[in-house]
Amino acid sequence: MPALTLFLLFIGALAVGFVSAISGIGGGSLIVPYMILVLGFDVRVAVATSLVAIIVTSSVAASQYLKDRIVDLKTALTLEPITTIGAIIGALITTSIPPNIIKAGLGFILLYVSLSMLAKALRRRSSKVSAMGKTSSTRKTIALLVSFFAGLLSGMFGIGGGVLKVPIMAGLLGLPIKTAVATSSFMVGLTATGGSIVYVSKGIPDPSAVAALALGIIPGAYLGARKLEKLRPRTVRLVFAIILLYAAIRLILSVAHIL
Repeated sequence: MPALTLFLLFIGALAVGFVSAISGIGGGSLIVPYMILVLGFDVRVAVATSLVAIIVTSSVAASQYLKDRIVDLKTALTLEPITTIGAIIGALITTSIPPNIIKAGLGFILLYVSLSMLAKALRRRSSKVSAMGKTSSTRKTIALLVSFFAGLLSGMFGIGGGVLKVPIMAGLLGLPIKTAVATSSFMVGLTATGGSIVYVSKGIPDPSAVAALALGIIPGAYLGARKLEKLRPRTVRLVFAIILLYAAIRLILSVAHIL
């Protein structure tokens, strides 16, 4: 792979690592569009490479959150098994469908998530909500079903699953946004491992690109994790939603051959 491409991957990964750490998305929902739209990677290679890199990089932010004791381990261990199963199934689907379907699907999913989070960020909420231990069994069941879907999307699109895990934990299970972000960061590496097994077995990820991403995202994620405690929840949502919205629109337009 050309040295310039690896350098651009590294630079982009620095910024993505920071944003991913403060939003709990694992970086994939930003790095995959970056690799496809800016650097011209094949969509399957971008998805697989991102997913493998997430395994390495998510541990950096997660270790800081565990140290700060803001990870809800009960929620993580409840949701993660079904999420990982979904990731394996998702990876198997992506290896057997046309590239444009993958790109279009990723674009619309990110568009929906970004608009949802933007709406929440702009809406002031004063009421407190309970943590998972006090939620109804119905909410827990829904959370498990959506977590499976989050894993499915992770395996299909290399996004780690955090784009759905954070809204699930913050909106449905009632975790504070910072706790939801931290718990998601802890979970995405495990989810990514499930999908990565499929891609690695088929030789799809690019090892040099994985290294460049990891070297960039690790320091970025570390800085982001350090700054999370100093950021307001509304600011976290706004930053994530705006950047994600831009990436979603670019992906959709690229499939439509408008850009």
